[in-house]
Amino acid sequence: MFRGRVPYTLHAALELITASALIAVPFAIGLSLDATITAVAVGIILFGLAVSATDAEGRGTLPVSAHATYDAAVALVLVGAAIVFGLAGEVPALVFLLAAGIAQLTLNGFTRYSPTRV
Repeated sequence: MFRGRVPYTLHAALELITASALIAVPFAIGLSLDATITAVAVGIILFGLAVSATDAEGRGTLPVSAHATYDAAVALVLVGAAIVFGLAGEVPALVFLLAAGIAQLTLNGFTRYSPTRV
């Protein structure tokens, strides 16, 4: 119903914000070393995805279809990691990673995966 409301270029910008949060927030909220390493690693990957996005002129290093696939994988990794840390009793990591995973899944669901022509 709402699929395709977020342009691909805005999607990439929002991913940069999410990636920055994944890199910085674990230090601010005092997550365990394992959770911090996980969040930072996923944040770096997500940052790379965002900067490799294809723009309206067709410039970019990653095809849009591949970006969509990698976005889904990142979201599933975040949710999976949240579950693992939750089972290990690390509630702050569970909450943070699950929130990031749900945010990524929501963004993916609302994105129109095609470069916007101006």
